[in-house]
Amino acid sequence: MSSFPLRKIAPADLAPRRGQMSHANGFDRAGRGRGAAAARRVSVPPVITRHAATVFWADLVSRRCASREECAVVFGVTFQTACNWFDGFSCPTGDKVMMAMRMWPEEFTGDGDV
Repeated sequence: MSSFPLRKIAPADLAPRRGQMSHANGFDRAGRGRGAAAARRVSVPPVITRHAATVFWADLVSRRCASREECAVVFGVTFQTACNWFDGFSCPTGDKVMMAMRMWPEEFTGDGDV
C-alpha cells in the first residue's frame, strides 16, 4: 500500500483574491431583466393599510349588525372577536370577508363612500 504525504495548506498557498468574478445581476435595475421603459408600464395594485381595513370593517359590522351578539352569530365567531371588530382592534380573516361580500355585495363595490 502506498501512502501519499499529507501537506497542510495554509491560506497563503491559496489563489489570490481578484474581486468579484460573477456577472452583474441583470434583474436589479427594472425587474426581470427589462429596460427602464418597461418598468414604467408595470401596473401596481392598490394597497390598503391595516388601519384602513380595520376602520372599514368596524364601520361595516356596526351598520349591518344590530349588536355584537348578532355579529358573532352571523359570522360564527366568539363574542370577544365581534367586540374586537366593533371596537376596531382587529380585522377578520379572509373567509369572514368573503362571507360579508356574499351577504352584502353593495358594500364592496369600491365607490369610495366609506
